[in-house]
Amino acid sequence: MVAVFGDIEQMTETSFLLLTNTNQALKIYVFMFNGPRVRRLIKSLEREEFQPKTRVQYETIVEEIKMSKMITKVFLFMCLVTCCLWGIFPFLDRRPGESIRLPLSGWYPFDTNRSPIFELVYVYQIFATWINGMGNITMDTFLSGCIMIISSQLAVLNEAFRIIKLEEQDCGEIQQKRNSTKSLVRNIRHYKNIIQFADEMTALFSVSITSQFAVSVIIICMTMFQMSLVSPVSLQFLSMLLYQACILLEIFLWCYYGNEVIVQSEKLTESAYTCEWIDAPKEFKQNLLFFMTRTQFPLKLYAGGYFTLSLTTYMAILKSSWSYFAVLNSVHSQQIS
Repeated sequence: MVAVFGDIEQMTETSFLLLTNTNQALKIYVFMFNGPRVRRLIKSLEREEFQPKTRVQYETIVEEIKMSKMITKVFLFMCLVTCCLWGIFPFLDRRPGESIRLPLSGWYPFDTNRSPIFELVYVYQIFATWINGMGNITMDTFLSGCIMIISSQLAVLNEAFRIIKLEEQDCGEIQQKRNSTKSLVRNIRHYKNIIQFADEMTALFSVSITSQFAVSVIIICMTMFQMSLVSPVSLQFLSMLLYQACILLEIFLWCYYGNEVIVQSEKLTESAYTCEWIDAPKEFKQNLLFFMTRTQFPLKLYAGGYFTLSLTTYMAILKSSWSYFAVLNSVHSQQIS
């Protein structure tokens, strides 16, 4: 057993950050390689169909923007605290007579115990960890923001269907019917633009999201295992706990807003039906029927064409991580017994 698995503690201690940095490198490559397309995606938010038409729609979008800013601040705070704890726990958690160790385990082609080599490597590790954390925050909140935009635009579209007739109530009857038809066509065009934005976002970042899901299963498992090896009252345990929270929050945001896309998309059929279509012209009824038929299939965001961005997928990731942790912990128990 020892020959097969080797030192599991050392392996897991170095692997979870390796996987994190490898996945981050893939994200950076995707952003750099698709730079022009990413800029066009951002520019497409200025299209007329995405602009709020009423006070309620404006407030819906503003609330989502505030939430996105708050999420970014929470990520930034958690990253800052985690990096600080990684920097100070080697000094405070060491046993009497034990030499100070580096915050992160790794192999270097020189002796890191000699001064000033130790100090230089120490600063390098903390600085690199901080830079990597900031990079992850930037890219991850951008992706969650894109998914949030799709969700909020669907919410705006639901509200737009419910007020089709109300917004034209001061017009004459004939003119009101014409305006209602125009409003319906505008809403359908809005829905097509939302689908176009979702397809472009998925095409750009599907690989990044898929790799993050796959890597997160292993990272969560290994982080839990490392937490089981240290004292719950140590700073190292707290730093690992915060790191775990960052990973869980990262994938939760994608799955939560992806789930909101499904929920808001499923509401479209009902919202379209609640508009005052009984006395509407034939053209209005035909277009409305076609639209309601299309919305019977809710919009879903996929990662790699297989994983659905939803809370169900999030729970599946947690269950898989726990299963792997149970196996790893069992093997380790047998190894030390």
